Amino acid sequence: MENAEPLDLLLVDEEEGTFLRESPDSMDNLLHIAIRWAFAPPKLAIPLLSAQSKAAGHRVASIYCPTLPGKRKAFISLLRRRPLVAGITTVAMFNPKQLAYLVGLIRYFSPDTLVVLGGHGADNSAEMRSLGDLYISFHGEGALADVVAAVKAGTPPEKIPGVAREAEGKLRLRGSLRYEGIKKVLYPDWSATSTSPLARRYAIEASRGCNFNCSYCSFPGRAGQIFRPVDDVIGEMLHSWKTAGIKRFEFMDSALTSDLGFMADFCAGLRKTGVRFNWNCFGRPDAFVRNPELAADMASAGCRRVQVGVESIHDHILAAMRRGMTRQTVEKALDSLFKAKIKVWGNFIIGFPGETEATVDETADFIIKRPFLFTSLCSFWASEDMMKLAASRPEEYAHLTGQPGKGWKHDGMDYDGSRRLAERAARRINLRKLWFRALWAEAAGPDQP
Repeated sequence: MENAEPLDLLLVDEEEGTFLRESPDSMDNLLHIAIRWAFAPPKLAIPLLSAQSKAAGHRVASIYCPTLPGKRKAFISLLRRRPLVAGITTVAMFNPKQLAYLVGLIRYFSPDTLVVLGGHGADNSAEMRSLGDLYISFHGEGALADVVAAVKAGTPPEKIPGVAREAEGKLRLRGSLRYEGIKKVLYPDWSATSTSPLARRYAIEASRGCNFNCSYCSFPGRAGQIFRPVDDVIGEMLHSWKTAGIKRFEFMDSALTSDLGFMADFCAGLRKTGVRFNWNCFGRPDAFVRNPELAADMASAGCRRVQVGVESIHDHILAAMRRGMTRQTVEKALDSLFKAKIKVWGNFIIGFPGETEATVDETADFIIKRPFLFTSLCSFWASEDMMKLAASRPEEYAHLTGQPGKGWKHDGMDYDGSRRLAERAARRINLRKLWFRALWAEAAGPDQP
């Protein structure tokens, strides 16, 4: 390996929980990673980054979870090839010590490598961003390929077009929110990632951004959604089927169902292929009320599950969330999906201003009475924008005060109270269903559709 061809770009895909040096429950973490690898679709970040950089003529290699036992040697072998750039995605990694360990290995074995970070973990943590040489915000496949080209040409990082130095002193380059700056959306390079034959369900995007602007959401792409051409999306699915036999897909769009015209053409196009694709997606309840035939149309085109952002069943909370719908909308949408025999995974936010112990109990009763495949009860996470909005309208938002994230409180409860109530509701639902149907999820960021 010492004499192997040098690399232009080494892509690193790491997961939270694999860093055993910092994980007292390491066996549980390993089990979680093993289950995710075996059954969950692979993440899109590395395949998209690899496809764009290879198309630009760069020599690219990748590695998945290099902190796992047995992976360190392979990681070091790749570093000995002296990559010009190491791109680390933090889309599923939020532990600064874990990132510091990875960067430390890069600095030791390949000290001249430019360390480029991207993803949610670095986006939300100045400590994590400080560990890299350059941070690319949003989607970075086009931007990273340009960075590698600039480094190959001898351009110092601070001189790369678009790079700016932030107040914290680190370099930042803006990526793409909705395909801007990307001349052509390339099909993912699935050879760049590791997945189990058991998964056989692959991630896919039909759009970027979100057409909505819910008050709790901190997603930077909200209030605007760009869809790829229908033929291009179906073309990617056909390509995956013809080249790898893949017929099961997980759409990662914030809300695939937001454009009813796209959905009509998409479902019709899938039926015309003659291939029985099997796919899941995210959706909002109001889409299934705006088009009462949508659920049946999706089912006939191969949709098997929709992860529905219900968020709340209480009209005063839905109004404060800026959801643009009522409980009646939610009930009609769910009835339509259940009738079409589409499995429903319901997402609920517990603790939003206006929430009380009584409203949480009512939410639990609502879930118990319906045939959800699964429900996620996520404690409310307060973004900085949410805190500012509440400060300007204290009565409307139940006098929400405190710190962003988990440091909030309002007239009904605080974060710890929402956690206890969500856990209690999940236990009650599971006991009534006599099966595992509800899970309390600790807030990590409010990007529900």
